[in-house]
Amino acid sequence: MANAMRQVVLMTIATIAALGGCSRTDHKIPDAAPAEPPELYQPFVGGTGLPEQLLDRPPYRLQPGDVLEIIYQVKNIVSDKPYELKIEDIVNVEFPYQEQLDQERTVQADGSIRLKLIGQIRAAGRTATELEEQLRQAYARYIREPEVTVAVKAANVKIVELKKAITTAPRGQSRLVPVKPDGTIDLPYIGEVLVAGKTVHQAKKILDQLYVENDLQEVETTVQTLEFAPTRIYVMGEVYGPGMITAHAPMTITQALIHMGGPSVRADQTKILLVRRQYLPIPQAILFNLAEVLNAKKASPEGLLPNGSKFRHDLYLADGDIIYVPRTGLAEMNDWIDMVFTRGIRSVVPYSGVVGMNFGYEIRADPTSFKTRQVGPPNIGGQIGP
Repeated sequence: MANAMRQVVLMTIATIAALGGCSRTDHKIPDAAPAEPPELYQPFVGGTGLPEQLLDRPPYRLQPGDVLEIIYQVKNIVSDKPYELKIEDIVNVEFPYQEQLDQERTVQADGSIRLKLIGQIRAAGRTATELEEQLRQAYARYIREPEVTVAVKAANVKIVELKKAITTAPRGQSRLVPVKPDGTIDLPYIGEVLVAGKTVHQAKKILDQLYVENDLQEVETTVQTLEFAPTRIYVMGEVYGPGMITAHAPMTITQALIHMGGPSVRADQTKILLVRRQYLPIPQAILFNLAEVLNAKKASPEGLLPNGSKFRHDLYLADGDIIYVPRTGLAEMNDWIDMVFTRGIRSVVPYSGVVGMNFGYEIRADPTSFKTRQVGPPNIGGQIGP
């Protein structure tokens, strides 16, 4: 009878649980998933925060120690316009009836040539026909109805000289140049060019523009980075191995901290400071919350899962970046006590003492009396106890 009643009770409980929806056999969605943590990136004021685009991997910017290959292409420009004289071109100025005035001249760096009788005259940027007309007017002061012929003996001399300067047997028309400590490179005809802090594409545009400005419109360059200078990153504060990292590949804040042994038990992982000053007139800084990135979770049908998207806040570092891992408040208080009391007051006023604790116990009992029962003397009585 008892077994039958027990089975009835168990079946009733199971039925109620099923009707109430309490079965968790297929229940995968958590009852109370925590809210998404706040966004890590902190808005900056003025020039005190890193630009938002640097949160993703930025394009590589040239820096001192890089080795570049500048490849030259000389374009053949076909034009209906007459050829205009350029610096270092050679011209023959001939007088059919006054041969004593015949002369060969090279266009100087200032774009002029110096001729007999008339002296200095502008030649660069003019065609042979335009120069002839200009010379007729200038020599008319000395010769009646002068006849002048200008023939270009050597054109594009700078292009020829440039080809000689850049031609190397194994690499063709190119020049290998290191980026100097001041961030510049040296190239034929345009001299020193500042490329540090520029991308390869920006450096190419600068070089092409400078060659155009130096009267070499036919020259087009291609910039390639053959060797990359190591990136120097400085880590200080509460890490197990503070110091400098020499990185030969892109590195993030988290990777740099791992390289230095990771944050110590005294580190405040929520307020890691990154300072960047490379090629910036005013250093910029941002706070990085390592704990929030590593511990970020997101809700899913399978429950809470790691939120890998938070690692987009893990910045790629630049050369010269400084990472500072601060102490926690508890660590600061502990250091203050150690400095003030242990190393401060005690070093000035030495003291020593013993702090002890004494305790005891007492046993109390009711007094016990006794008396002799002898008939005659002596009759002795006494009491034992408190």
